[in-house]
Amino acid sequence: MEPLDPNLPAAIGRYAVVKLLGHGAMGRVLLARDPVLDRTVAIKLLRDDLGVPPEQLKSLIERMRQEARASARVVHPNIVALHDMGEDPELGLYLVFEYVQGPTLKERLAERGPLGAEAAARLAREVGDALTLAHGAGVLHRDIKPENLILSRNGAKIADFGIARVPDSTLTRDGGLLGTPAYSAPEAIHRGAFSPQSDQFSFAATLYEAISGQRAFPGDDALAVATRIATEYPAAMAGARGLDAHVDSALIRGMDKDPEKRWDSCADFGRTLSEALLASPRSQMPTLPDQRRLPVMRSGSEGRGTALAIGGFVVGALLTGVSVAALSVMDSSPPPPTAVPEVSASAPEPTAYLAEAPKTRERKSLEPDGQGGESVPDDAGPRTDAAARPDASESLEPGDAGRPDGAADGG
Repeated sequence: MEPLDPNLPAAIGRYAVVKLLGHGAMGRVLLARDPVLDRTVAIKLLRDDLGVPPEQLKSLIERMRQEARASARVVHPNIVALHDMGEDPELGLYLVFEYVQGPTLKERLAERGPLGAEAAARLAREVGDALTLAHGAGVLHRDIKPENLILSRNGAKIADFGIARVPDSTLTRDGGLLGTPAYSAPEAIHRGAFSPQSDQFSFAATLYEAISGQRAFPGDDALAVATRIATEYPAAMAGARGLDAHVDSALIRGMDKDPEKRWDSCADFGRTLSEALLASPRSQMPTLPDQRRLPVMRSGSEGRGTALAIGGFVVGALLTGVSVAALSVMDSSPPPPTAVPEVSASAPEPTAYLAEAPKTRERKSLEPDGQGGESVPDDAGPRTDAAARPDASESLEPGDAGRPDGAADGG
């Protein structure tokens, strides 16, 4: 185990501190051990070096309580779970969350570039469903961005409900912008109007970056970014990424300037985008006639070959039976009278009828060989005509419906 940082407390409540996981402008997150339940947890608390006025500190503490209430309202496998909340005499209020091992989406994009189609599709479904559940409970996240999505082996996890709003809360009703401008909806920036649709806008901007590797609204100046969000749409990028064009249309609708024109829910948006990501571009898809023709060619040729083989076997067996019967009658009949009409060399009528049947299967007629009225088929075994042999066109399978590589990894 790494030596404990002397600047960190040895314990917070009943939790034994292990190390610092990270910190932001206002708070820090510690890795700790719960000795009672024997599990690793993540503890979030305010930084002790903020140096803010008492009123602002009080507001930050209330915000943490807000996060606890928001997290307690929503339980979903793709939302980081809240385990406990406490207050330390020296450190103040702290929140205890499940420890999720894995990089954030921001770290993943910086290290390995854009997500593949399958990984992005999974992210869209999981986070979309989780946000819709939170919205159904009356909880808005208000700050969906790559830093707040953790990619674990078991799926994505939404973290940091620290600025979420729940019913009966007054903490963020003053209209002030709480969130990251680069991912904020235009109505949130200009009017302070937050809703499930504003979370959807942030979610769509985040997914655009996850798929393309570029921000939907780039820029370092907050005012310039806010102007882009209000007046521009991101550039289409599906073609450059080898994806179906519906990927662009799904994302653009999620970032529509008018909240009423966005998807009905984050879940609807996530599922639609997922389907578009997993679809092949039209240029890589077989045409509809090809899709219909190839299976018919296979089944038709196989069926004809099987039918011809069975037909040949049946015809041969019947002809053999008729011939044997004719011989038996000839052997057991009494001696013919003195004047015997000459026997015609043509085949008996039953044999001629049986010989005609294969013509419907495009086989040669079986002619008698003239040996005492017996008729033996040229080839009693199964025959294979040209239709039964696979031609060159049958080896052409439909075009690969594959997608750009991208395993649904958690990293």
